[in-house]
Amino acid sequence: MVECEVYDKVMSMREAVKKFIRDGLEVASGNFLHGVPYAVIHEVIRQRRRNLTFWVQSAIDEVDLLLAGGCVSRVVTSYSHKAYGMQTELDRALMEGRVEVEDYTNFTFLARFKAGAMGYPFMPVLSGIKVTDIYKVRTFMKKDKFGEVECPFTGRRVLVVPPAKPDVAFVHVQRVDKYGNAQLWGSAAGAKWICFAAEKVIVSAEEIVDVETVRRSPNYTVIPGFKVDAVVEEPWGAHPNTVLGYYGEDDMFRSIFYVSNTNPESLRAFMDEWVYGVEDRGEYIEHYVERFGFEALQKLRAKTRMSESVNFGAPWEGSWQNGYNEYLDVNWDEFESVLKESGGVVR
Repeated sequence: MVECEVYDKVMSMREAVKKFIRDGLEVASGNFLHGVPYAVIHEVIRQRRRNLTFWVQSAIDEVDLLLAGGCVSRVVTSYSHKAYGMQTELDRALMEGRVEVEDYTNFTFLARFKAGAMGYPFMPVLSGIKVTDIYKVRTFMKKDKFGEVECPFTGRRVLVVPPAKPDVAFVHVQRVDKYGNAQLWGSAAGAKWICFAAEKVIVSAEEIVDVETVRRSPNYTVIPGFKVDAVVEEPWGAHPNTVLGYYGEDDMFRSIFYVSNTNPESLRAFMDEWVYGVEDRGEYIEHYVERFGFEALQKLRAKTRMSESVNFGAPWEGSWQNGYNEYLDVNWDEFESVLKESGGVVR
């Protein structure tokens, strides 16, 4: 059976999180160090999700925020930023036994998602990691963190990792169409593999654009619409992180968080003001302007550096023109009838 679904997936962030992220699920961030999906993370915290396992390839403060919100009990990551000499919420959670952490390198972390995305039972990785604590120290994954198989060609033992298949992945991109075709440029990191491996995908974007805009630059489509379940238009959705072509890193705001994160009381005050104290991303930005002024926000906007255009044209635009396929000599109604008779389904 062949099934194709193309439908409008646009909804609010509140709706997307309520519909797809439930207590106890494994969730994964598709971004790291660029386009961090803070709008999604803040909404997960506001909706008070609990007992999540959070996968993030390299974190800035995503882990600290989710821990402060009481949302996660397990974290799988390769890195979590720590300002020199400053204690973080992750530090406190580890010392108090509130969270379990499983460490990977960026390579081995992503290898798990590539295996999950491609349907492989495992993915080979370099064996040098066996001399490190990343291999030796295991918390909740135990024997499922790494394994070994015999190479059928050389007979040598090969180190492997199992597939990762989170329940939900969320990612922030520059633009997306209403069907979920998501375009990301600059540092895309593991966004494609993480989203392809996930059961459900939430895409937030700086803007929703028409389908033709996406079609004119197909090489930027990192996540195709058929993998996406929710589309959310969320300008400034990655603030205080950077989104190439839209805005840069807000070092001033980052500093406020780093200082707040040094003790539970100041972190709670930060959360009350910037997460719980606003209804959504729109109110978050309004509050930012109230606190620091519109000029401070405008200074973050990216300068224009347009990419050179290229020609994606061909002698024809596609097999189907006005509901007729000249190669098959059939119109769409006839084609659909044949598919249904043969057991296919077209929506």
